[in-house]
Amino acid sequence: MMFRRVLTCVVLAFGVSACGTSPDVRYHTLSRPAPPADGGGAARLVEVLPVVLPGRADRSALVLETADGRLSVYQAERWAGSLAEEMRAVVDEALWRRARAVDVYAAPLPTLTLPQYRLAVRVERFDAVPNGLATVEATWTLRRLPHGAVAACRVAFQVPIAGTAADAAAAGLGDASRRLADAIADSLTRLETDTPPCSPRTM
Repeated sequence: MMFRRVLTCVVLAFGVSACGTSPDVRYHTLSRPAPPADGGGAARLVEVLPVVLPGRADRSALVLETADGRLSVYQAERWAGSLAEEMRAVVDEALWRRARAVDVYAAPLPTLTLPQYRLAVRVERFDAVPNGLATVEATWTLRRLPHGAVAACRVAFQVPIAGTAADAAAAGLGDASRRLADAIADSLTRLETDTPPCSPRTM
């Protein structure tokens, strides 16, 4: 009798373990593969403050929205890093590529070296509807240091999502995020040339 009880417990334990096997986790990123470094020094130093994201989107798992507004959290589909850091990396890449600017937030700088600009980005919407649209909407402020006026811009980008797969939704969000980052970088170059930093499409 005792042997049967032990055997039953072993079988049940194995069954629970097998049934509880989770699917493989897949990771996504907002960035594209980095191009080869082109060398040279920075033309501008920018203090990029931590990116602020909507609470419902600022998590490691991918959050998608249905056409009727319901949210689904895909635990097996995750961002490669924190979403705030993913967005910051996209902005930093655009700043370097389009404005030859380097993010020096928290970077060790020589005592007499100070950043020339301060950038703060707040993402207002970070939504994706499978077989619908990926929407990234954000505001940002840009200021020439130490005493320049604050420029405030706002932009929204929408990218069609082809299909219902999580891969397609993540790709759409990445595309919209990179367009946002390009708009931010372009606002820096306009500010430096005394041109209104917010172009008509980013107001």
